[in-house]
Amino acid sequence: MHPARVYRSSGIHDPVLRRGYEECRRATRARGEIEYAVSLLLPPPLRIATWALYGAGVTVDCLADTAQPSDTKDAGRAERLEAWISAFDADLRDGRSTDPVRKALIHTMLTWNLPPGFMHTQFEQLRLDAHGRRFATWEEWRRYNGLVTTPFLLRAASLMMRVAGLSAEPESIASGVPEAAVAWQTAADAILLTDALVDLSEDLADGHVPLPQEALDEAGVRRADLLDRRSTPAFEELVRRLADRARGWLDRTPVPPVLHPAVGIALGAYTDLYRLRLRAAADAPAALLLRRPAVPGGARLRVLLPARTRVALAWTLFPLPVRPCPPPEPAGPPAGPARAEATEARPLTTERRPVVPPAPHPSGARPPRLPAGAVPRHVAIVMDGNGRWATARGLPRPEGHRAGADALVDVVHGALEIGLKYLTVYAFSTENWKRPADELQALMQEVPRQLRRITDDAKPLDVRVRWAGLRSRLPADVIETLVDAEQGTRDRTGLTLTVCLNYGGRAEITAAAAHLAQEAVAGRIDPASVSEHAFARHLHVPELPDVDLLLRTGGDQRTSNFLPWQATYAELLFLDTPWPEVDRRDLWDAIEQYARRTRRYGSVPRIPAQARPAHGA
Repeated sequence: MHPARVYRSSGIHDPVLRRGYEECRRATRARGEIEYAVSLLLPPPLRIATWALYGAGVTVDCLADTAQPSDTKDAGRAERLEAWISAFDADLRDGRSTDPVRKALIHTMLTWNLPPGFMHTQFEQLRLDAHGRRFATWEEWRRYNGLVTTPFLLRAASLMMRVAGLSAEPESIASGVPEAAVAWQTAADAILLTDALVDLSEDLADGHVPLPQEALDEAGVRRADLLDRRSTPAFEELVRRLADRARGWLDRTPVPPVLHPAVGIALGAYTDLYRLRLRAAADAPAALLLRRPAVPGGARLRVLLPARTRVALAWTLFPLPVRPCPPPEPAGPPAGPARAEATEARPLTTERRPVVPPAPHPSGARPPRLPAGAVPRHVAIVMDGNGRWATARGLPRPEGHRAGADALVDVVHGALEIGLKYLTVYAFSTENWKRPADELQALMQEVPRQLRRITDDAKPLDVRVRWAGLRSRLPADVIETLVDAEQGTRDRTGLTLTVCLNYGGRAEITAAAAHLAQEAVAGRIDPASVSEHAFARHLHVPELPDVDLLLRTGGDQRTSNFLPWQATYAELLFLDTPWPEVDRRDLWDAIEQYARRTRRYGSVPRIPAQARPAHGA
C-alpha cells in the first residue's frame, strides 16, 4: 500500500503531521531494514505507530551522533540532544508540536495511550551514546538493558497487545507471570546483542565499543585492535560465539500464543529475520569492523513472502479488533463538556475592530529582555487581597475589587508587552459565594467592566478571552458577557486570557470524570484507553496548556483549589503585595524569577544551565 493511502486510511490528514510520519518512515526504512519490512505486515494504524517510535529514535540518534565543526569532544552532540529532549517534553505537555517528527511521535503516544516516561529510557540510552558507553561486565550490560532499553521494546509489545484486544500492559503481566518477564528480557537481550554486532562499525567510528570488556577479555580481544579496525582470529571467534549466544536466546523465547494471529506471524518473521542477520554476521565476522552486514535478498524473501500471504489471510479472517482513538487536533478551541452550554454559538454583539498594541506603563518602564525560551508560556494568578486592601484603608470591601480590576487591566497590558501567550486569573471561586451580598454584587459588576476594557472598548487589545467555571448561580448578564467575550475574541492570537469565574478545581476534575464515565457507559470509549490527555479533553478549557508559573498575591501561601490539574508542575511564587497594588512590573519581576529557576520535571539537569541576565524595567 502506498504511504499516502496508509496515512489516509489511518485518518492522518494534517500535512505537517503526515510529513512527520513520512520522515519517520524514511528513517525506519534507511536504518531498520528488518523493522521496516515487518512493519509492512501490520495494519496501517499500527504500521505508522511503529514508524513513529522507531523513526523518531533514529532521528534523535542521528542528531546526537552527527558531529559539527563547532563540537568539542561530545559537548556539541550532548547539547543538541538535550535541546531536542527539552523541546519534546514541552511539546508533550502541550499535546502539540511544530516539529514534524515530534508531532508524529506525540500523536502516536496520545493515540495509543503510551505512557510518556518510556521515551526517556531511550533518551537515557542516547545520552550515554553521546558521551560513550562502556560496560565492564555482562551483568552491567544486562542491567543497563533492563533499565534503559527493554522498557522501550515493551512499549512496542504493548501496541501488539492492544491490537490483540488486551488492555493489560506487559509490565503488569510480567509482575504476575515471572516467566513472561524472563522471556521478554531474554528476547530483548538477543535483539540488542545482535544490534551490537551489526552496528559495530558505526560505533567504532564514534570511538565506542558496545560489547562488555568481560567478553573481550574472555576471548583475548584487545579494545585497541577493534578501534583500529584490525581483525584477529580471536575477534572472529568472539563474533561467532556471540552470534550463537544471541541465536540461543531467540530460540528460547517463542511467540506468545495469546496474540492476534497476524501479529504472531509478524513477530515470527521478525525473529526469523534476526536469525538471518546473525548468520550474516557469523559468516563474515571481519567485515563487521568495516560495514553493517546485509541479509541476503533471497533468504529475506523466503521469510517475508509466505509471511505476507499468511498475514493478509489472518487480517481478512480476524479484522483489527481494537481501533486507536486519535486525539483531536489541539489547534481548535473545542469546549469541554462541563462548559458546552456556556459556549454555544452566539451572534457578536459588537463590531470587530482592529486590535491595538498595549499601552505603555505610566512610569515608562519596559519589560525585561530575557533569553529565548525563558519567558513562561502560561502564568496563572490568584488575585488575592482585594478586600483586605480596602479594609486597611477604611474603604468598603467592594472598593478593593474595583481597584483589583484596574490592576488586572495593567497586568494584561504587561503580559502582551513581554510576549506571554497564556494568562489565567482566579476571579471568583465556587467557595466565594459565602461572602456578603454587597461584595458579591460588586464582584459580578466588575467582571463585565473588566472584559469591556480589554475587548470591547474603542481600542481592543489582541487578547482572546476564555471562561473556565460553572454556569450555575451566575447572573444571566454575567454569563452573556462571558460568552460574548469568548465569541467576539475567538480569532485573536496575541494573549489568551482565561477568566476562572465560579470555578473550583475539584469540581472541574469531578465533572471531567463524570463525562468520561458517561462515554464509557455509552460504549464510545474503552476504559482501558483513558489517558491523561483523554481526561484533559473534558476539562473546562481543553486547549489550556499546563501552568508554568503560579503566582499568588496577598500574603497567603496556598493554591486554594486553583487549577489542580493544570498546575501540577507549576513553579510557585507568593507575594505579600495585595492585588490592587500589583501592576505589570510585578508580573515582569515574577517572570524574571521564573527564568532563573531550573525546571527538571523529575529529571536532573544534563547540561549546566547558563546564567540568565536579568534586565530591570
